Amino acid sequence: MIFLFQIGTFIYIRAEKGETPGNKIMDVLLLHVPKFNNYYRPINRFSFVLFPPIGLLGLANYLQKNGYESRIIHLGVEQHKQGKIDLSNIIAEHIPSIIGLDLHWHFQSYDVINTARKIKQANPKIPVLLGGFTASLFAEEILRDFDCIDFVIRGDAEIPLLHLVRHYLSDRAYDQVPNLAYRQGNVVMVNPTSFIADSQLLDTICYTDFTLMKDYACFIESFSRYMNMPGLSEASQRMLFRWQKGYQVYLGRGCIHGCSYCGGSKEAHKIISGRNCVSMRSIDSILASIQDLEKFGFESACLALDSFPLPQVDDYYVAIFDRIKRLNISLDIEVERYYPPTIRFIKSFCELLGKGSFVTISPHTHNEQLRKRNALYRYSNQELEQSLSMMENEGVNTLLCFTCGLPFESMEDLKSMAKYQQYIRKKFKRVRFKTCMIEIEPGSGMSRNPQAYEIQLHRSSFADYYNYHSQPMQNHWLAMGYDRSGCPAHQQVSRFFCRHFCERFKAGWASPMVCSTTSAMWKLGVFRLFDSLVGLNPRPRKSILSTRK
Repeated sequence: MIFLFQIGTFIYIRAEKGETPGNKIMDVLLLHVPKFNNYYRPINRFSFVLFPPIGLLGLANYLQKNGYESRIIHLGVEQHKQGKIDLSNIIAEHIPSIIGLDLHWHFQSYDVINTARKIKQANPKIPVLLGGFTASLFAEEILRDFDCIDFVIRGDAEIPLLHLVRHYLSDRAYDQVPNLAYRQGNVVMVNPTSFIADSQLLDTICYTDFTLMKDYACFIESFSRYMNMPGLSEASQRMLFRWQKGYQVYLGRGCIHGCSYCGGSKEAHKIISGRNCVSMRSIDSILASIQDLEKFGFESACLALDSFPLPQVDDYYVAIFDRIKRLNISLDIEVERYYPPTIRFIKSFCELLGKGSFVTISPHTHNEQLRKRNALYRYSNQELEQSLSMMENEGVNTLLCFTCGLPFESMEDLKSMAKYQQYIRKKFKRVRFKTCMIEIEPGSGMSRNPQAYEIQLHRSSFADYYNYHSQPMQNHWLAMGYDRSGCPAHQQVSRFFCRHFCERFKAGWASPMVCSTTSAMWKLGVFRLFDSLVGLNPRPRKSILSTRK
C-alpha cells in the first residue's frame, strides 16, 4: 500500500509539471558552463575552461545506473553548434526535474551565476543545483546572495545527488541529504559533509561514457583542449597552437601534498569534503578509461594525479604501462609526476606506443629554499637533473613547469630561474618548458592564511571572484590577485615574464613588440583571412563508440 502511494505521488509530481507518465523526461540535466568572455593580447578573444570536471560524466553515469535519467550539455558546444544558447529551448526539449551546473573553477563564477539567472527566467520552478570546489567553499554565501541558486552539494556528490533527486521527487525533505546546503525560507541550511567517496565506489563508475554528453563528437573534435578562439576553424587552431584532442584519466580523488598556491591540496580537500585520505581507482578501472578515450577518438590521455602510495608508486605505473602496451593503445600519454621518475619508471614509459608521450615535472622554481617555504620541496635540483639525464638517455620527452609570483620570491629569484632554464635547455635536448604566473585560488594555503605567506589578497569572497570574472578584459594569465610584502610588484613580474618566459614568441626583449603586432593582426582579421584562404576544414577522426556502462 505504501509502495503504491509512493508511485502515485511520483506520478502526481511529474503530472504537476505538465507531463504524462509516458513522456521521456530528464531527472537531472547537467550543464557545463565555460568562461566565455576573455581577452589576452596575443590571441585576442577566447573562451576557456572547456573541460568539464572529469567527475561530471561519472555523476551522469551513476544516476543512470540508479534508475534516473541524466544528460550533460556543454554550453560551449551548444553555442558552437547552434550559434546561440537557448536555455528555454533546452529546458523544453529535456523537461528536467533538476538542473545542475558545475562551479569547480573560480573562473566560471560569473558565467555560472548568469546562466542560473537565465534558467530561472525561462522556468522559475526548476531548482538549480551547484557543485564543485568553488561552489563548495562558498556555498553559504552563494545561497545567501543569489536566489537563482537553490542547492549546493559540497564535496563528493554521488550519494548526495542521488538522495537529493529522490527527496525532490517525493517528500522534499532535505535535512537528511549529506553534504547538501539549501534554503529553508530565508535561512540557509547546511547539512554535515558526511559522505566521502571511497575507492570501491569510484571503481563502480564510468567516467568516460561520452554518449551521456549531447554532441559529444563536437566536444571531442573542437573542445577537448584548454581554450577556443571563436571564428577560427578547428584545423587552423590545431596548426597555430599544436593542440591535440586530449582528456584526463580519472585516477582518484584527494591529494597528499600541501602546496601553498593550490586549491586542490590535501588541506583544501579536508575543508571542502572532509577528506583526509586519497581514494585511488584500481588499475583495471584506469585502463578501461584509457581504452574508452582511444575508442572515442582522442589522441592523448593525461595521468595527472601522482598520489599512489609512495613505496609502491613504480609498481602502479609499470603495471599501467605494461597493460597499455599489451592492449596496443597508441594514444600519446602524459604522466604528471610529483617526484622525479626512477630508471624503472623511465624504461617502462619509453616503450609506450604513443610517439608524443611525455612526462611532466613541476619544480616551480630553481630556488630550493623558496620551494620549501611554499611547501613545494620534494626533491633537490640535483635529483631532478639526475632523472632528466636518465630520461634523455632513454629517449623520454619531458615538460618542466615553473611559476612566477610565489610568496617570498625576489627579483633575483626570477633572474636566476631564467638562467637555470637556459642551463637546462642547453644540457638536455628533450626538455621543454612551461612557465606560468600564479593566480590566487580559493581554498589554497595562500587564500586561507595570507598572513603566513605575507600577502594581501585582492579576492577572498565569492563576490570578489564573481565581480572580477564579470569583466572580460581582466587577464588571468598575468594577474596574481594578491600583493606580496617586500617582493616585486605585479607589474614588474608580468614584464619580466613577457621578456623571459613567453614560450609562444621566445623573442626576449622584443617579445612585447611581437605580442603587440600579433594583437593587431587578430584585430585586423589577418588570421581569419588566413583561415578562409587556406580553406582548412577539420575532418573528425573516426571513433569506435564505447558501450560500456
